[in-house]
Amino acid sequence: MTGELVYLDSSAIVKLTVAEPESVALFAWLADHPGHVTSALARMEVRRALRRAGATAAALRRATSVLEAIAAVPVDRAVIEAAGELDPPELRSLDAIHLATALSVGADLAGIVTYDERLAAAAVRARLEVWAPGAEAG
Repeated sequence: MTGELVYLDSSAIVKLTVAEPESVALFAWLADHPGHVTSALARMEVRRALRRAGATAAALRRATSVLEAIAAVPVDRAVIEAAGELDPPELRSLDAIHLATALSVGADLAGIVTYDERLAAAAVRARLEVWAPGAEAG
């Protein structure tokens, strides 16, 4: 892909909301790569992850602010159909929706930021550029 937009999955967005080991590197990397998109799915998935982790009300408010600053691609029928056909078959459903959503951005997509190894492998298989700023291998 040769576009300008960077797709952020939920694992990346969580790092923008609460301090994790990769958060500082991710913030710095994103400052050099403006133009961020995600799936509308992330609005639910990020909040669920934070609540599971016992996030404070302040962290949940921060999540809302972060999510509102990222363009959200709707999860429509085309995305759902595409997600059902993605390889490998073992790719989890929500990850398949993220990948199908990223692919739906088309030529405008530069690549995907994810810290999820299974999603990263599937994205590479789909010929997407994958980044994980601050991760040992990223």
